[in-house]
Amino acid sequence: MRALKIYTWALIAAMYVPIGVMVVLSFNNSKLPYVWGGFTLRWYQALFGWDLAWQAVLNSTVIALAVAFASTLLGLFMAFALRDDRYIAISQGAVVMPEVSEALAFAAALSLLKDYANVNLFGPVGVFLAHLAYTLPMAHVLMSPYVSYVGRSVVDAARILGASELRTMLSVIAPILFPAFVATFLIVFANSFDTYIKTAFITSPDFVTAPILLWNYAARGRGDPTIYALASIMLIPSLAAAVIYFRAVKRYG
Repeated sequence: MRALKIYTWALIAAMYVPIGVMVVLSFNNSKLPYVWGGFTLRWYQALFGWDLAWQAVLNSTVIALAVAFASTLLGLFMAFALRDDRYIAISQGAVVMPEVSEALAFAAALSLLKDYANVNLFGPVGVFLAHLAYTLPMAHVLMSPYVSYVGRSVVDAARILGASELRTMLSVIAPILFPAFVATFLIVFANSFDTYIKTAFITSPDFVTAPILLWNYAARGRGDPTIYALASIMLIPSLAAAVIYFRAVKRYG
């Protein structure tokens, strides 16, 4: 058991130490990552004047919010539609296939569809559809156990007591599923916000998201610690999502 605890904490450290180092380097007064030049905020000052970065963050945020709302709502409907399906194993497998398939292969398929169907999917619409196709199975898988938890006896009891279908949905089913809806929304938002591969295959040069911008600068060795500051700012939505998630679980769990 002790070895398992050490392994667990080592794994957590391996995940979070690089992020912590990046945040520290965003306050480093030296452009060299291995030289500490003292504390500074000049990279954040430079970031506030970098219009392209803020436009990229805005693009990522709008796409992620739209995708999170659409995926969670459609995933909820799919979970209700398929929960009593006779061929539930086959339908579940078909639904989750885009989620477990190789991201690069899925992105290449989107690109082929775009080219050979002669449909212009470049830009925000294409990015939205690509992220939706990727996150909808995830939302469905996350919502299915909670939908199964809502037994028919609960719904039947509400109807026998005189509640309409709408009242049953709003007063019985919605409160039960609300924590799952919030958790799924936040998880899908976080995944869509930092998705790179599928975005790279379907976006246009004039629609840049934050991950695309970071990759363009980091992979080509361009830029300065301003990209560390941008990456640190991008942690805020994830941290906010985590806080909202745990508060929702604590309140409704």
